[in-house]
Amino acid sequence: MIVMKIGGASLRSIESLQQVTEIICKAPDTQKIVVLSAVSGVTDHLIKSVREALQTERRIRPLLDYLRELHRELVMATFTDASLRHHTLDEIEYLLSRLEKLLYGVAYTGECTRRTRDLIVSMGERLAVQLLAGCVCSRGVEALALDADKIDIVAHGEFGYGNADLESTARLLPQHLNEPLQRSAIPIITGFFGRTTEGHTITFGRGGTDYSAAVVAYAMNSRELQIWKDVDGFLTAAPDMVPSAKPLEYLAYEEAAELSYFGASILHPRTVEPLAKKRIPAVIKNTYSPDVAGTIVGPDKHQKDEVIKSVVANRKIGALRIHGASLGQQLGFLKQVVSALSEAEINIISVITAQTAVNFLLNKNDIPLSQRIIENLKIPYVDHLEPLMDVALIGVVGEGLVETRGLAARVFTSVAAAGANVEMITSGASKVAQYFVIKENFLQQTVQAVHTEFFGAP
Repeated sequence: MIVMKIGGASLRSIESLQQVTEIICKAPDTQKIVVLSAVSGVTDHLIKSVREALQTERRIRPLLDYLRELHRELVMATFTDASLRHHTLDEIEYLLSRLEKLLYGVAYTGECTRRTRDLIVSMGERLAVQLLAGCVCSRGVEALALDADKIDIVAHGEFGYGNADLESTARLLPQHLNEPLQRSAIPIITGFFGRTTEGHTITFGRGGTDYSAAVVAYAMNSRELQIWKDVDGFLTAAPDMVPSAKPLEYLAYEEAAELSYFGASILHPRTVEPLAKKRIPAVIKNTYSPDVAGTIVGPDKHQKDEVIKSVVANRKIGALRIHGASLGQQLGFLKQVVSALSEAEINIISVITAQTAVNFLLNKNDIPLSQRIIENLKIPYVDHLEPLMDVALIGVVGEGLVETRGLAARVFTSVAAAGANVEMITSGASKVAQYFVIKENFLQQTVQAVHTEFFGAP
């Protein structure tokens, strides 16, 4: 049995929807499960709709009309069976009516709890499974549109940041899927969310469908997780920075997680957690080039002659530097700051500490708010805060990086040759990665220099 995760970018047009349907129907395995993202752009519209509904009800109707037309156009262009077409459009209309009630509730009350927000943003996946299940059925293959919170994908934690309860899900999910799988029907399941023990919808965070698919693979003892995207897999660097970047055939779980967490938007970094527990491999495949081998992510180290597997870069990461003469000796300082930022739902990417300064690596969009929050704490031993917006992060990733003598020297020699100065270094948290911060205007030439050092000139 295989689990196939289909990304929203693979549903963005009539042609791509037909291509995905073809891939699913022609997959050789007799038992297959699909886990699906929302159609590309829909989740962003739903998040925006919550913000706008808190201000006015006037934008609710245009949003519903947009979603209706988007999904209706795909149904009308890809469904040949009239009864199937009508049934799917009815299901879509029912979901839109639920969404309408939720949004008007937000508008009339002027508030939206995290629980309500999770329910609203889950509607994209609920719409998508109706669409894809109908497409598969139109090919004469039985498919079932299933909502994750109705088939016992159990989760706990904060709304918006759920964690799957793997053991409960492994016990309960097969009870819903075994029977249709035995008759070769294809369950098509919403990604991105599950249910709490109380039955409420809880999401896994943006990009969480990869994680959902890994949870399903774990629960169903899948032999493989296929992740279908609009890229060929991981590369030795981002192709917009290094056009000669080479495809990677294999990455260990931790290597893929590090690359994903700090910059490569190929895979949700938490995807490997459920897979590693049962040594289930994931294969990154391209919907538009299905014959390309892609990248396998698995349990084996596969360390070759060259330890470094990839150079990752991220322009969106900046730093907030907190200055204070005795910060390194202050008990509870980090806890106080981290708690305040977490309360504001600000993700701390990394923390680099010293005696007289602490650097928080953050998304640049979060730095102004983070600065105001920390200033409002009025911590007596903090002298001043320094936002660093003109920086970017570079990382080198590979199994054996820490143990291999001379690698760091090669990295930083190539950085110096590119004319860049290292502003900060973070290492030690992972055995497979080392990261450093430089001025953003040196980013591309530095990435190219490091890539050339380890992978050769183009």
